[in-house]
Amino acid sequence: MLRSRPLDTETAKKRQLFQMKQFATEGLNIPLKKNWSESWCTLSQEFDKVLVELLDMEVRPEDVFIITFIKCGTTWMQEAVWLLLNNLDFEKSKNVHIWDRSPFLDNHGFNVTAPNAIKLCKTLSSPRVIKTHMPPNLLPPQLWKNKTKIIYVARNCKDVVISSYHFTKKLGSWRGSSLEEFAQDFMNNEVMYTSFWSHVVDYWKMRQEPFVFFTTYEEMQRDLPAVIRELCQFLGRPQLTNLEMENIKIHLSFDKMKDKPISPF
Repeated sequence: MLRSRPLDTETAKKRQLFQMKQFATEGLNIPLKKNWSESWCTLSQEFDKVLVELLDMEVRPEDVFIITFIKCGTTWMQEAVWLLLNNLDFEKSKNVHIWDRSPFLDNHGFNVTAPNAIKLCKTLSSPRVIKTHMPPNLLPPQLWKNKTKIIYVARNCKDVVISSYHFTKKLGSWRGSSLEEFAQDFMNNEVMYTSFWSHVVDYWKMRQEPFVFFTTYEEMQRDLPAVIRELCQFLGRPQLTNLEMENIKIHLSFDKMKDKPISPF
């Protein structure tokens, strides 16, 4: 497994990867004081190439990054933000897959045959809505330097564990058997993207930053219109009319979302 810790030596062949890991241990420009060299993120070795590409990724001032731990309502928030930034274009939303409208940045770390989302990002016009599950110190360095907008969605840990168990079993990325075994691996940071609590708490501690919007899956369930109004303010978009709010609520309802060809992450 790949751990976000510094390398002991630098070679010409691994220079870029070394630089990314060096950034990961120093946390340059991240508005959170902590010993980043002790920060942990469990990733497969396939992520080496992703980290190298992230180091040089160009982040635009208009970009919006949707960041979550897995199975925390990422696609739900992606769809909401994309619609708000694209004049509620429901027609395009229905006809164009979410990954083509809002790339999953680290997808080819999961699946070596998946399209390179970082390259796809280069082809998109601004404002781009970009999804990732990366912890703060494994995001593109330009994001922190530019103070690019971040929207973070957290979710109740128990629900994350149960949903992640079924998801990783179906995906084949976890080879265990029972939910109890998975929960133990989850607590031992042996599941992709763990540690869960470090992931959530680090972003929560930065929630007061003007470029960070922090909400929860439960809050979206409880009062979606209120979250949408807050998003409009955060994104600098006009508030929706009553009719527009009703239309986006319907579009983002569970029944509508489950019928869309959306991401399982």
